[in-house]
Amino acid sequence: IAERGVPVNPGAANADSVQRGKEYYDTACALCHGPAGRGDGSFSGFLVRFPPANLVREDANARTLSDGAIFLVITNGVPERMPGLIENLPTADMRWDVVNYVRSLQQATP
Repeated sequence: IAERGVPVNPGAANADSVQRGKEYYDTACALCHGPAGRGDGSFSGFLVRFPPANLVREDANARTLSDGAIFLVITNGVPERMPGLIENLPTADMRWDVVNYVRSLQQATP
């Protein structure tokens, strides 16, 4: 519901959440975004018109988005650029764990 804005991350980015998020990311996201979130996954070469976003680069849009905005991108996708992953990551908890993992990748990348 657009009027309600973006959701707030309900879970702590603790070690368990980040580890689960890595497992989900490796399965649902790394093919395009790459294992380190740099947009260089094995499928990225086929996405010439709209290459996958680099999630970790210092000036990456994903760094400026709120956790809730990233959650919504994972859930709903971006029209003509990225599919929604709600079928691949069917529970909200799974998608929040991916958000926490992406944040951990960003913190590890200067």
